[in-house]
Amino acid sequence: MTKENSELRSLVAFLMIGGGFSIFYAVTTAVLISVLHTPPFWTSVTVFTACVPPAFLAQQHLAFRAKKLRQHAFLIYAATQIFGIALVSTITTRFVTYDIFWDTIIMGVTVAINAIVGFLIGRFVTFNPVE
Repeated sequence: MTKENSELRSLVAFLMIGGGFSIFYAVTTAVLISVLHTPPFWTSVTVFTACVPPAFLAQQHLAFRAKKLRQHAFLIYAATQIFGIALVSTITTRFVTYDIFWDTIIMGVTVAINAIVGFLIGRFVTFNPVE
């Protein structure tokens, strides 16, 4: 497999894993809040936090196929995820326009930038062991 194909495979796997966990997070959080009437903020934080360890393992083994990790790789991954959710939440709550077209653009661009930054940090920092 060429380096370009390997990078593309990693990116696709990264997006599928991230997308899968995002859907799981959204559905689980919505069900807990709507059906069980759990507090929205704490439910969101709890479900998001619960998703981080299995997402880390999935990214490690399936997307980046990292056999050896740098020291504190999980903490780097967790910090990246926390920064990402904070960024997306800040942008989407501060710049909401209540126009479905522009809000979709704002949220889509924000999520895309977060995914790109997350992939680059994962590829070149988190799952790239220091020799």
